[in-house]
Amino acid sequence: MAYLLSTENFEKIGEFIYRKSGISLDVEKHYEKLAKYIDKRAAELGFDNFRKYFFKLRFDDKDGSEFQELMNAMTVNETYFFREKEQFEVLANSILPELHAKMPANKPLRILSSPCSTGEEPYSMILHILEEGKVVEERDIEVVGIDIDSTVIQKAKASKYTERSVHAIPKPILNQWFQKKGLGYEISEDLQGSVDFQVCNVFDKTQMRKLGKFDVIFSRNMLIYFDDASRKEVAMTFYDMLNPGGYVLLGHAEYMSRIVSVFKAKKVDTTLIYQK
Repeated sequence: MAYLLSTENFEKIGEFIYRKSGISLDVEKHYEKLAKYIDKRAAELGFDNFRKYFFKLRFDDKDGSEFQELMNAMTVNETYFFREKEQFEVLANSILPELHAKMPANKPLRILSSPCSTGEEPYSMILHILEEGKVVEERDIEVVGIDIDSTVIQKAKASKYTERSVHAIPKPILNQWFQKKGLGYEISEDLQGSVDFQVCNVFDKTQMRKLGKFDVIFSRNMLIYFDDASRKEVAMTFYDMLNPGGYVLLGHAEYMSRIVSVFKAKKVDTTLIYQK
């Protein structure tokens, strides 16, 4: 099948996407998916060639909605509750008690989930924090979830999940904090609104600054999609956003020491964490 997108133009739009989002597309892995999306979108817009679509994307996208649609189509959002749960246990049982003991009593603990996808990660944090119980009784805890994909942010705000999404949650916790709705589950009203979900691009410095400072940042399995320069840029953005003594947690296949040297690596049980 002939697509509007040639391999030569794949390089052009790939460079544009990289500059805007830090995401590096590989022709062998991503060509067909991108080409199918451009054909579909061009047909919707009444365009008969790639040049017209690319012009709109670059010069006629004042509110950024066209690029947002493209990012929604190209990003992968596969997750479930309590995935790599050891990190949530370290957060609730080690990191937060340590920070709580050091911080002024009237200051909230702030946690960022980036990317948060459809909300399973930040809600998993909250469920573990509630299970630990002590810190949340004595201090306000704010959780912010961000993602470049506006579609998944809308789903996160709706807080409705499939059987597969909740399969790893222990039954007592599932029964306490979720309601069975049809073929899936919905977060209980007590927890809805406990995460501040926002559409945000980690490469947009203005957007990131508006989020404020944090004590803990979860960024799992995002940096693997970037090249070395982009990883370093995001790592330093996180460093600047952390309060002194704050922590970053990455995915198991990601190592901050290979990206930047400004964080101090610590091991809690089998979990590697990085402190400012």
